[in-house]
Amino acid sequence: MNEAPQVLNVETLAQTRLFNIEAVDLAFSNGRKARFERLMGEGPGAVLVVPLIDAHNLLLVREYAVGLERYELGFVKGRIDGGEGPRDAAQREMQEETGFAARELVQLASVALTPAYSNYRTFIFLARDLYADSRPGDEPEALQTQPWPLRDLARLRYRDDFSDARSLLATYLVQDAMGDDS
Repeated sequence: MNEAPQVLNVETLAQTRLFNIEAVDLAFSNGRKARFERLMGEGPGAVLVVPLIDAHNLLLVREYAVGLERYELGFVKGRIDGGEGPRDAAQREMQEETGFAARELVQLASVALTPAYSNYRTFIFLARDLYADSRPGDEPEALQTQPWPLRDLARLRYRDDFSDARSLLATYLVQDAMGDDS
């Protein structure tokens, strides 16, 4: 196994409200040096929550995705605020985006989006036993929710407007957690 490279220098190239773009100079154990750029997120990351309405249906959220310049279907998601853990963030985002809270939140995974370029992690949860409990959110417009049958997860994966990789992964994780072959 290779020895981890030595960090020679880290330089901030740009900084925004959400991210720092850094140049990192590394020295590898074979003597080679290289400069990499990375996108470092502020805070502990984000959550994605798959809300189960009942034993047969889940709840999707439709919201504007500025990166794609269109509306996308996906699951509840958002940043983990300072001083907040992933589970608390999952519950808060559920309340803000769907008007529901969950009596049961099961963490299915913690994934890195692009580990070669970023430290950003997303914690994926399954939410069960929902009850009405809303809280105001930070969205610029009201989000639409759409029930979706669990038996049609495969069809959901191939929709053009369901393209977030984290949401796609979550469908497989839910399928495994439910012991279903959808």
